[in-house]
Amino acid sequence: MSEKLEFDKIELGYELPSQSKHITQEKIDKNAEASLDFNPIHIDPEWCKKINLLGKGTTIAHGMMTLSFMGKIVTDWAYPGGGFLKSLEGKFLYPVRPGDDITNYAQVIEKHPRSDRTSFVVLELWCENQDGVKVGVGEAAVTIPE
Repeated sequence: MSEKLEFDKIELGYELPSQSKHITQEKIDKNAEASLDFNPIHIDPEWCKKINLLGKGTTIAHGMMTLSFMGKIVTDWAYPGGGFLKSLEGKFLYPVRPGDDITNYAQVIEKHPRSDRTSFVVLELWCENQDGVKVGVGEAAVTIPE
């Protein structure tokens, strides 16, 4: 079992262990099936090549796929220690394509102590591709048990 999270022991600036994902067309296709979003921008490489989509001619991953990566880094840290994801928001900055390697980062940027056992931390989230380009940013709030 993982170590229990304790609000008083979490320090501002703490960085969660990064996580990396290699993006393939198969993963994008599976995401399309799960989300029921079959837009050709995501699932039709030939169509994207023909119209030279965004000047690269490749499909792009669903934005919500990128957001799910940002959520996973948080829940992988919080849930085993008894924490709970309170909120998650994100913004997509740059297309994610098949062949990209996406690395996800998170850092504690705020602490909010509460007397009613609902203390929480806010994490800054971001994803970068293999070239160091930020493809997504966001924030998450995590309730920490006391």
